[in-house]
Amino acid sequence: MSEETGKGGVRSVQLAFDVLERVAAADGEMGVSELANQLNTTKGSVFRHLKTLVERGYLTQNPQTSRYRLGIQAFVLGRVAANGIDLLSASTDAIRDLREELGLTVVLSALQGRRLVVVDTQLGKSSLEIGVRTGTELQLHCNAQGKVAMAFSRQLNVEQALASGLAAITSYTVTDPKVLQRQVSEARSQGWAAALEEETLGVSALAAPILGINGELIGTLALVATVQHICRDIDPNQVRALKMAALRASWNLGFKGEFLTD
Repeated sequence: MSEETGKGGVRSVQLAFDVLERVAAADGEMGVSELANQLNTTKGSVFRHLKTLVERGYLTQNPQTSRYRLGIQAFVLGRVAANGIDLLSASTDAIRDLREELGLTVVLSALQGRRLVVVDTQLGKSSLEIGVRTGTELQLHCNAQGKVAMAFSRQLNVEQALASGLAAITSYTVTDPKVLQRQVSEARSQGWAAALEEETLGVSALAAPILGINGELIGTLALVATVQHICRDIDPNQVRALKMAALRASWNLGFKGEFLTD
């Protein structure tokens, strides 16, 4: 791509954000001419960006006035951002204490629409660093966080994982829909899930849900370690500590319940 094309692309993105921000800041709806005047550009250029933003759901057009206001996707994005910030602050102490108690890597993930995204990783005390990069979108079927999300979220379910295909990431990955359904049901009843070498050979994880004021899933808290430290004979002390940490974060987000199960 040429430098000129690159600059043009950057200017186009900037104008799209300018349009979105002007509409968001307006007391009411805004029209094409008004936006063009405020942004010192042509009505044709503004209209092209408006059309794209409407198609993506960030703006909506009033069919009676032909003027524009924020769309549902803008509200969803704002809510996700707010939830992400709340989740981080609500989980800070619980993550620190969990890492100190067990010495294992702790991974915090947030539910963003129909995706589960890692928002924080605190590495364990082992000399071998085991972690998950912040910003990683987690697959649902092959990790403990995904199973917990499917068990407790109203937005995610096994059918979504099946539609994406149960790819065999390792020889231990669950690829049988019935087995996955059973594991998700167990996660719902016991309040936690495990994934033993399902995504990476030699690495296992335990996860528990972080719930909000109405019991809705906000995110997940997970322990990630080598099979030496999270083995197939699950340590009940690890499960207890994980669930307690997730519950503390949930309480900070307004959840009023206790442990889902013993």
